Amino acid sequence: MRVHQFLTALFFIIILESCSAYPSAMPVTAFQDTPTQTPSQSATAIPSLTPSHTATATPTQSPTRTITLTPTEMPLTIVFYGDSVLKVGDVSRQAEVGYSIIDVLRAHLRPADQIITSNHGGRKAKWGYENLDKNVLIYNPDIVTLWWGLNDLGGCPGIFDRDTRRILQYKLDAMLDLHLKYMNLQISALLDRNSTVIIITPMPILGSLPWSHFDENNELVWEDDYRCDFNIGLEQLVQAQRRLVADYATEQEPVYLVDAWQIYKDHPNSDNMYMDIVHPGSLGAELIAEGWLQVFRSLKK
Repeated sequence: MRVHQFLTALFFIIILESCSAYPSAMPVTAFQDTPTQTPSQSATAIPSLTPSHTATATPTQSPTRTITLTPTEMPLTIVFYGDSVLKVGDVSRQAEVGYSIIDVLRAHLRPADQIITSNHGGRKAKWGYENLDKNVLIYNPDIVTLWWGLNDLGGCPGIFDRDTRRILQYKLDAMLDLHLKYMNLQISALLDRNSTVIIITPMPILGSLPWSHFDENNELVWEDDYRCDFNIGLEQLVQAQRRLVADYATEQEPVYLVDAWQIYKDHPNSDNMYMDIVHPGSLGAELIAEGWLQVFRSLKK
């Protein structure tokens, strides 16, 4: 967190398959590359948080670089970088549907803080690293939230055998290795800039995921009557992300976890957790935002 620059001023970060890559009920948007920048808004425009879970900030060890706040602290630059789970649509072409944790968080951050939303539907952690400079590092951020994961597994065809619908562990292992490689590269680049990093895990798919294939025109076709239990693979990715953050905790690095997967598992029968089968609903967004805020507030201690 730019501790070297603001140690005496002391001051106070998130992220599926693109809407076009999931069933037709999800909105379709074009890709853009310029993140949106908006200041925090007043609390009156945002619904209040009413979470019923207890989120745990990870790591439990105190990192060597933390944010300490004072009344005279300088404004923070906070970047949220991820796919369409972060915000439905794509940066600069935001869809007027869905629920984003960023919309909830604006009411709880100072108006002077610069909030940058850099959502890129359908992208993977590899793309996130390859485009980190122009989408994140250019802003010299204090806090960066990374929310990548679901797209990295390639849907049902990526990790399942079509005939048996059984998971192909060797394929999943290869994809997990690739995902972790590019998550590590992003985190290392951010730590080199003295940024604090917050990782948000994927949330579970609602039910099962339709199988998909590309037709002769390279158009994605969804097979609603043929599905896979995608959460089997996705949970392994979540476990890998948890271990990743724990490894940084061991090294006393300021990398933290918001466990969206566990938040959803703690609310299995709650209404408004999903907008569709992959994007958060109003309550889901509020609960994940509260988990983010608990991590954020822990940085001030």
